[in-house]
Order: sequence, then C-alpha cells, then structure tokens
Amino acid sequence: MKHKTTVFLILLTITGFVFAVNPKVVLETNYGNIVIELFYNQAPKTVDNFLGYVNSGFYEYLLFHRVEKKDIFIIQGGGFYYYNSTLYYWPPDQPDIINESYNGLSNLRGTIAMARTSEPNSANSQFYINTADNIELDRANAADGFGYCVFGQVIEGMDVVDAIANKQICYYSPQIPNIPCNPLAGIYTAYALSCDSPDCANYNSDNKINFHDFRLFSSEWMQQDCNSLNNFCGRKDLDYSGECNIRDLAIFARNWLNL
Repeated sequence: MKHKTTVFLILLTITGFVFAVNPKVVLETNYGNIVIELFYNQAPKTVDNFLGYVNSGFYEYLLFHRVEKKDIFIIQGGGFYYYNSTLYYWPPDQPDIINESYNGLSNLRGTIAMARTSEPNSANSQFYINTADNIELDRANAADGFGYCVFGQVIEGMDVVDAIANKQICYYSPQIPNIPCNPLAGIYTAYALSCDSPDCANYNSDNKINFHDFRLFSSEWMQQDCNSLNNFCGRKDLDYSGECNIRDLAIFARNWLNL
C-alpha cells in the first residue's frame, strides 16, 4: 500500500497536480468550530467535491444527524436539516463521485471521510468524522473491497467533535435512530480558508515570488469553474473559492517577494 501511495504521489508531481499547502475548511457549529485540513494530493476529486458543497453554502444549517458508538465510532453530517419540529432530507446537488479509498489514507481518529450507500461510488454530500480508529473502514480491510475514502484531518476542534459524539442520542426514525439531541448539533456555516503560506504563490519552485510567478498567476486570471479537472486554475485559486479573481490577486500581492 505504501508503494502504491508513493507511485500515486510521483504521478501527481509529474502532472503538476500537487498542492504545496493543503486547503483548510472551517465548520462553525453550535458546539464550536471544527477546522479541517483537506488532502487534495491524495484525494483530488473528493476534496473538489467537498469544497464545491462548502463554497455553494450547501452545508449551512445542516445537522450532524448520526452518532455511532458501537462497532464504529463516528459523527456524520451533511444531509439533513431541522425545521418546525421536523427533520428533512437535503438532497445533494452535485453528481456522485468515484471512491478514492485507494489513496492509502486510513480511517484513524480525527480523519474525515465520505459517507456512501452500499454502492462504492455513491458518495456525494454526506461525510463523517472518525472519533476513534476505525481501520475496518479502510479499503484494505473492508468486507466489500472498497471501504470509505479519507480525504482530510481535523486540525482544530476535536473537543467539539467529541462533545457532539458524547451528547445524548435520540431516536427519530428507523433511518435516523442515532441523532445527537438536546440540543441538536448543527452547522451554522462552512467556508474555506485562504492560503496563508507564501508557498502557495510560488509557481516555478525557485523559492522566490517574483514577476515570473505573476506571469504564471495572470495566465489564469478570471477563469471560472476551477475544479479537480484543472487543478483549481493551476493552483491560482488561492482562496479555494472556485474562481481565480480579485481576491486571489490580493492574496498573491501579500506574498510578493515574501519568500
């Protein structure tokens, strides 16, 4: 598995799909903030999919609707909201994605992974955070031979994750028997953090941010629909918003001659 992961990363480097600094996302919840580092190089399509939901505002006011404390230990969210004393399903608005569980990342405590149905390539908006080591969910150990794709790691706010995991569990329906309650655990908003490292603006790997980098940056100016197919506008989408625009230029300017 380590050998496969190494080859995968070498191929990414050759094709230019490597991020020097991983994107980060904040989930603001009524229990506190959770900050997640996303592993783009290992799971590009999954990260792109997740950022697409984040940037569209899809996750706002959705719930962590599932807590598991037996056999596996997770909190799961991204698919339901609560209104007028009723729980409603919020359908995904992006296509299902390929299961990138072949990336060698393991379902260890604090990692985030995609939820799915029994169909291996059915992940869309729902995700879960591991509250313990759940290696049986890894591709190498999974009964179905596919497992679940890890695509990031909680770097701040595991106390928040644990607080949600340790809340009283309520039964709502056969489909939602383990929802944390009193109060419910909700996501107020989700947003990507802009890149805070000069390395993000160093496009020609000369350890300097200069006119050559600016020329490369400007080649993607005002491009739309940055995604895993074009590597976030060739890594010029510095705030991971899905576009290369004036906000990215401001971030680039802050890093000018700063490396």
